Amino acid sequence: MKSKRLLAAVVSCIVLASVALAGCGGKENASGGKGADKEQYLNMILQEEPKSLDPAKSTDLYSSQVISEVYDGLTRLEVDEKGKDVVKPAGAEKWDVSEDGLKWTFHLRDYEWSDGKKVTAKDYEYGIKRNLDPKTASEYAYLLAPIKNANEYNAGKAKAEEVGVKALDDKTLEINLAGPCAYFLKITYFKLMMPQRQDIVEKYGEKFGTEASSMVFCGPFTIKEWVHANKMELVKNEKYWDAKSVKLNNVHMKIINNEAARMQELLNGGIDFSNVQKPEWKEKFKKADKFEVKKVIEPATNIEFFNEKVKLFSNAKVRKAFSLSINREEVSKTLFKNDFTPAYGFVPPSLQIGDKEFRKEVGEEPIKKLKEENQDPKKLLIEGLKELGMDPDPSKVTVDYLTGSTSDQQKEICEFFQEMYQKALGVKVNIEYVQWPVYMKRINNAEYEISGMAWTGDYDDPMTEFDLWMTGAKALPTNYSNTKYDELIKKAALLPEEKNEERMKLFKEAEEILLYEDAVIAPSVYRARNIYQRRYVKGIMVPQFGSLYDVKYAYTEGRE
Repeated sequence: MKSKRLLAAVVSCIVLASVALAGCGGKENASGGKGADKEQYLNMILQEEPKSLDPAKSTDLYSSQVISEVYDGLTRLEVDEKGKDVVKPAGAEKWDVSEDGLKWTFHLRDYEWSDGKKVTAKDYEYGIKRNLDPKTASEYAYLLAPIKNANEYNAGKAKAEEVGVKALDDKTLEINLAGPCAYFLKITYFKLMMPQRQDIVEKYGEKFGTEASSMVFCGPFTIKEWVHANKMELVKNEKYWDAKSVKLNNVHMKIINNEAARMQELLNGGIDFSNVQKPEWKEKFKKADKFEVKKVIEPATNIEFFNEKVKLFSNAKVRKAFSLSINREEVSKTLFKNDFTPAYGFVPPSLQIGDKEFRKEVGEEPIKKLKEENQDPKKLLIEGLKELGMDPDPSKVTVDYLTGSTSDQQKEICEFFQEMYQKALGVKVNIEYVQWPVYMKRINNAEYEISGMAWTGDYDDPMTEFDLWMTGAKALPTNYSNTKYDELIKKAALLPEEKNEERMKLFKEAEEILLYEDAVIAPSVYRARNIYQRRYVKGIMVPQFGSLYDVKYAYTEGRE
């Protein structure tokens, strides 16, 4: 889950656009159909070990994938018959909104945790406030900014009781906002707004969310077994409020970060569906003639990002030079066989503002303007080096590139970028390969110089792309700070949906600051996916936001 789901993953992460796969469609197929298999199970992939299943500390897509299956928040994101994301009642069966849009009252249904205890409004209040507590150090706390005094409490400038979240009774949760918010409903399904059991969190402390035994669940499934870096076994949660809609008895999640191994598993029937990118594998699956294929557009952008704490990257001209040295057309063509398209902006084409597509409405892509004005990236680099008082000879510059995977695919990507930087700028680039958990720790501690990632938003509004670059945001620490940028985003956050045109203008200006003026990040391509799914698999939802897949309604029919 901007999975903003935190930064989701390395450049090769699995992030999917909104689409309902082969026979999915929410309620239409929830019955399982007449020909449903007697044994209902699903085999699927987690590309990396989840960082943490503590909703307050989960920042990667793999954690978000699991959390979305074992928790239910106030609402749940589903995919309708047209392939569009829709927010549906979940833990809350209904809600009321005051006329001024500031007071939201959620009425909870009767439902239980997996250990039989009732889920209460107090669990939601505790969970939200725990996420905001400075002691928790949740990297995603800024996402709760629309709530009254959320930022103040997170910054240590207000008390917990001053936060606009209160359990009125066991089944009524009241949330007061700091101001009108055009996208608030769209974050009510997010993991930071899911209930948390205070007794369980306090019992296990730092171990909460790191083992199956340290958790209780309130979603469609529970975790039966978690063998770290190997597999995760989910079983149907018989205490789930909508258990009748869940047809799968078991979900087997295999943790495999090697692309060739994943593809072989898919070909041999060891897993039931996966993304397929390389032409040679597409051809093999075509010959097998056992798969449904969907190409989907992701709300995601591959980006390079720089640690401004490092002297070299504290200079905007240096960052611009690295951004301009990326040949986006070649990245698209050579690395991704034109499945991905060159990115000269940050907000991906599929992201909406109200009922309009942001990229189409804004039109301009800031990096094209930057490129037109600076034909020689090396010249810009030399100017930056001089401003920093460093040796202006690019050949004397060595940069460390950190990446969070050792797969062959990731090595190919990193070496491609290494070659581009070295050829265009004349610098030396060293690549450091580490495992995903180590990578996330290094990034979160700002122990890197330059890195690359695929980034997708958490909800369908441009705010999901822009708030993570505000001063103090922790989801992707670049140590960037710009007062003007902060003001633009804060203003956009407090405008209601009726003023989306004004919000559009604010976001357009913010994107120009981000990419053209300050070059905080360097987008390379907008993402797309080719999903190959065995024909017997039905009912999988692939929401645009929230998680990679949703298997609540999934079932199989005619498994061989």
